[in-house]
Amino acid sequence: MSDNQIFVKPSTEDAHPQDKQHIRLTYVINYYLDRENLAYTVLDVLSKYSKYSSDLLDVIQFVIVDDGSPVEFEIPEYDLNITWLKITEDIPWNIGGSKNLGVVYAKSDKILISDLDREFPEHTLRKMTEMGNLGRKFYKVWARDSETKVMGRPHSNTFLISRGRFLKLYGYDEEYAGGYGAEDYRFVKFQKYHGSWQRKLPKKFYCIRRKLMKDGDYVSLKREFTRNTPIDQRKRNELLYWGEESGHSRMFLNFKWDVVFTHNRSSKPNRPSKRYWKHFWIFRTLRGLFC
Repeated sequence: MSDNQIFVKPSTEDAHPQDKQHIRLTYVINYYLDRENLAYTVLDVLSKYSKYSSDLLDVIQFVIVDDGSPVEFEIPEYDLNITWLKITEDIPWNIGGSKNLGVVYAKSDKILISDLDREFPEHTLRKMTEMGNLGRKFYKVWARDSETKVMGRPHSNTFLISRGRFLKLYGYDEEYAGGYGAEDYRFVKFQKYHGSWQRKLPKKFYCIRRKLMKDGDYVSLKREFTRNTPIDQRKRNELLYWGEESGHSRMFLNFKWDVVFTHNRSSKPNRPSKRYWKHFWIFRTLRGLFC
C-alpha cells in the first residue's frame, strides 16, 4: 500500500463501533468504598456529567476504577464513553495503582486524573478538550468549595497530564500501596526532577470540592503516615544520590483486575479537515530533536 494512492474522504460512520481516535480527553476517577449506602458518591457525579452537552461528551472518555471496594451496587446505563474497571484485590490505600490502571485504559494522550471528591464544571472539561498537546507540561486545577464558593488551593492529586509523559516516567510508584500518603507528592517531585513543567489552569477553569459526607470520611481506613514516610525518604535519597534512573521502584499494576463493562456513545463528532498535516512531518521531526 502507498500513501500516494487516490484520496477518499473518510467518514465517521465507517469507523468501528469501538474506535476512539476522536477522544480528546480521558477522565480517570478512582474510588474505594467500604461503607454501605455510599454508591451515590460515585453515581451522582456521573449522572450529572451525563447531562452535559452532547458534543462535549462525544470527545471525552470516562475511566472508572473501583479499587477493590467490598461495597457492591448496581451501575445505571449512562450514555457516556465509559470503561469501568474493578481491582479484585483489596490492597489498602492502592491509590497509585488504581490511577495507573486507569491511565493504561485511556484512549487519548490528554488525561485528567482526579479523586472522587472533585467535580468538574462543563466549561472546565471543555477547556481541557480544546487544549493542544501537553508535552512536558502538566496542570493542577484550582478548587472551589461547593458550599462556600471560596476558591482554594489546587488538590495535590488532581492533574491534567500527557499519558505519554505519565508512562514514560513509570506512573505512580506502587511501593506506596498498603499505606497512606506520599505517593502523590513523590509523583510530582519525580516529574519535576525529570524536566516536566508544572503549571496551573486559570482560576476560571476550576473544579468543585464535593462534600461527600457530613459526618466523616467515606472510607474507614486510617490516614496515618507511619509506613510511607520512611519509604518516601528512602526514594528521595536514592534519587539525590544515584540520579535520574533512581527513586522509583517500577512497581506497576501489581495486582489483578476485571473489566466490569464498557460503553461507547453512538454519536461521533464531525472532524475538521487537516489534509496538509502529513506534509509537515519534517518540521515535527526537527522539533522532536530538541524536546
